[in-house]
Amino acid sequence: MVKLDSKVVQLLGGPDETEVVTIALAWAERGWAVFPLRPNDKTPAIPRAHKKGVKCDGQCGKLGHGARDASRDPEKIRRMFAGRPNANIGGATLGRVVFDFDIHHGAERRDVFPVTREHLSGRGNGNVHLVYLVGGGIAQRIKSGTHVIGAGVDIRAGAGSYVVLPPSNHPETGKPYTVADEAIPEHALTDEDVRAIWSAYDVALPGAASPVASHDLPVGGVRLGGESAVELLSNPPERGSGQTNDWLTKVAGHYAHQYRDRRDLYALHVRLAAAMVDSSYEDTETVLESIWGSEQAKPVPADERQQRIAERVEAKLIEHEAKAQFGRALAELDPAPPFDLGTLEDVLARPEQEQFRIGGLMLADGFTSIVAQRKTGKTTLNLNMADALLTGRDFLGRFPVTPVDGTVAILNYEVSGHQLGLWADKVGVDRKRLILVNLRGRRNPLSHEQDRADLAAKLRSYDVESIFIDPFSRAFYGESQQDNTQVQAFLNDLDVFARAEVGVRDVVLNVHAGWNGNRSRGASALEDHPDSIIWLRKNEDDGDNGPRFLSALGRDVDVDEDQLGFDHSTQRLNLTGLGSRQQAKREQKSNDLEAPILAAVREDPGANTTQIEKRLRGQQTRFQNGDVNRALKAMDEAGMIRREKGQYGAIRNYPAADTLTMPKEVGSDDF
Repeated sequence: MVKLDSKVVQLLGGPDETEVVTIALAWAERGWAVFPLRPNDKTPAIPRAHKKGVKCDGQCGKLGHGARDASRDPEKIRRMFAGRPNANIGGATLGRVVFDFDIHHGAERRDVFPVTREHLSGRGNGNVHLVYLVGGGIAQRIKSGTHVIGAGVDIRAGAGSYVVLPPSNHPETGKPYTVADEAIPEHALTDEDVRAIWSAYDVALPGAASPVASHDLPVGGVRLGGESAVELLSNPPERGSGQTNDWLTKVAGHYAHQYRDRRDLYALHVRLAAAMVDSSYEDTETVLESIWGSEQAKPVPADERQQRIAERVEAKLIEHEAKAQFGRALAELDPAPPFDLGTLEDVLARPEQEQFRIGGLMLADGFTSIVAQRKTGKTTLNLNMADALLTGRDFLGRFPVTPVDGTVAILNYEVSGHQLGLWADKVGVDRKRLILVNLRGRRNPLSHEQDRADLAAKLRSYDVESIFIDPFSRAFYGESQQDNTQVQAFLNDLDVFARAEVGVRDVVLNVHAGWNGNRSRGASALEDHPDSIIWLRKNEDDGDNGPRFLSALGRDVDVDEDQLGFDHSTQRLNLTGLGSRQQAKREQKSNDLEAPILAAVREDPGANTTQIEKRLRGQQTRFQNGDVNRALKAMDEAGMIRREKGQYGAIRNYPAADTLTMPKEVGSDDF
């Protein structure tokens, strides 16, 4: 395709359209029904919709009917040209009459044609299309054909016929068709105009004769009547009888269909047939070219596989359009809330709102993820958080809370409703303001349109202000939790469900951690989407009964890891201030080393660190570099041993006077 004039392109096309679509839409805006042709060709690009022998003019609704596919509808045009960036453009001659002057076939353009729009052929030899609108009643009777009013003057008119529109490329030269003068409109052909033209060429007015098929302008097919090729060849006309042209046209029609993909064989048989009547017949080549062009203009016969492919492509395009139309209809029935939009000045002038729902941990109107290792007590953490949101009690004994005015809901996919209810009651959560939605063993309402609407309505009736989803892995309705595109789409949709459909302010999503607890299990979108992430971890060496640790990171959120405490009697959690897993591990190592170190100091008072380490290795006590020295310092601070500087500054270790019994080992509560 060559570029159309920029002013023409600007008639319709947008920045995302391919060039051919933009140009096709521009022609549609001018009143032309268009459809795609093959690149650098005059034949339809869309394969025939039906198998050979099926008669259909497009009533079936499928594409693949030649000029009958032509349309001015922008969406249909985009669909037909989709995937065909190099297509030529065909224009159906509905409501138009186009005169095609073929100079190389002896066309003579007489000075009787009203001024109208002209399309110059890409052949470059002076061939031209005069384009008229149908005006009077006589013009409506004009039919398509070859040599209609004189040698080389072909006509295309009415349904099923078409012309090649600029700037399509000519099949033989590769050069574009052009518009002679964009400023000249299409003239409406009156009865007087038709009489003048037909009179100048000394032919009967339209309707008085049936012209033969056109050759330079594509046509819908050759009418062969009922005679077979064998009958025609068995009864050639007499030379000079005036029937040679009609007879040869019918014979050529049969051969054009039989040898559609072999022009050489077609031409050979047509010339042999003509020689049966007159070996020097002057119109042999004209008829040969005319009928070949006629057959080639038909949609390509599709084999069964091509037909199935075309049907599936069409079905997918229809489904795509249906979804888009459904979305628009749904938007009209259920309009979205207005955009939260304004200048910075406008936004800052709004009534001041709290920044945090839970100070330093959860943003107000935010999306929070709790990423927890297995069996670390995320449900207990959820229930403690729900209680804090309902009462305004400091969360974990440290973080101030702005309480909700409404209720808190938990979409519980993981445990039975009865079990969750018992746990919540032990924590002391308000029985009337905690809404439990128990979904274990039930189809996922987030992926079922009616269930989703029903659930949203019920939650709205409870005035839910904060919602927990537990866990992501069971609420997710995509195919792969590792696929960022699917996971991000789910998270966006979850926000829409929670905020637009239910009306909540705070969303909390539980996510299982990976094997080492350092990241969430699944796509990275799980860590990109939340405003803040709360991590719940444990030391794997401690098993299921060791201490738990909490940290958080996010927008304006940065909480260092600290050990959680758990009160069995109230099921409540608190931050202990004992530090991270590393600190806990170091303290545990020190505790484990206290007894063997104290025994070594008693057996060898004044021993230095190296001597104590040697004795412990002999006892096969496990430790790493620095562990013994840290333990000695801690024991000195606790008054369990006494450390003094000896000769040359060496540190000597002695038993404390009141160290009479072995120290008791320190354990940790679980929760």
